[in-house]
Amino acid sequence: MDEAERVTLARRHLDAAESWLRRLIRNVLSSAFGPQYFRAQRSDGSNVINREIQRHVDARMSTDRSRFTDEISALDFGHSISILLNPELWAHFRPALERAYLNEAHARTFLERLEGHRHRIAHGGTCSARVLEQCACYSNDLIDSIKAYFLEVNLGRQFNVPTFTRLVDNMGNERNFTGPEPFVCHIDMRTGAHGHLYVGDTLIVELEVDESFDGYSVPWFTFSTPQDRGEGKRIELPIQVKHVGEQLILCLQVVSKEQWHRLEGRYDDRIDLIYRVLPPSS
Repeated sequence: MDEAERVTLARRHLDAAESWLRRLIRNVLSSAFGPQYFRAQRSDGSNVINREIQRHVDARMSTDRSRFTDEISALDFGHSISILLNPELWAHFRPALERAYLNEAHARTFLERLEGHRHRIAHGGTCSARVLEQCACYSNDLIDSIKAYFLEVNLGRQFNVPTFTRLVDNMGNERNFTGPEPFVCHIDMRTGAHGHLYVGDTLIVELEVDESFDGYSVPWFTFSTPQDRGEGKRIELPIQVKHVGEQLILCLQVVSKEQWHRLEGRYDDRIDLIYRVLPPSS
């Protein structure tokens, strides 16, 4: 494995950790402060979520509301860690983190180290092999602790299977997923600014799957022609005249190695991306 591959692997572990952090924050704070937890205040009038974090999230959501399902999905990695390490909130999160960290100080050491690694990778900084190894190890320690907590409080996945965590296309669209959807997830790109394709374009979609799983496949296809199909987390689809129409549906699936599957008995996660393909100019 060369350096570029190690960096990609490290980033995928960090993305998986970020996804589990968001899921934890959403679950714990909604239980403690109710469904409006993101804007909730304590009895002394202080905000549950720091006002600076609220402003940051509001700014991200205002730029592309369709990209985020809720406020938590718009948190970046550093702000997620800040919420976990907030002394006023630590007691709420401690049961989910105590399998990985001895105490709050121990958690702060490793989570801030993980945040630093994430920042360096995100901004193209040079990372040693040791740092890249830590990204995987520290992320897995965090994820395993959160998973064990959910199982203990009967909130674990009934179907413990791989699911999508992120997708990005070359049109400028990006989506992050914090947990499995109960059914097929339909994303209509036509509702945003980057949902129109033209004959001659090549649509490229890159997918990421929860890094805590392995042994799965990622088949994909369109409903346009039988030839539009393949397998892998990178899809390259040349747009042709046959694709012209109000909706081009690109179906993406995750299929685990289990003999059973979470959805329709055939796959474990599925996303349908919908684009519009405009006819060639005359």
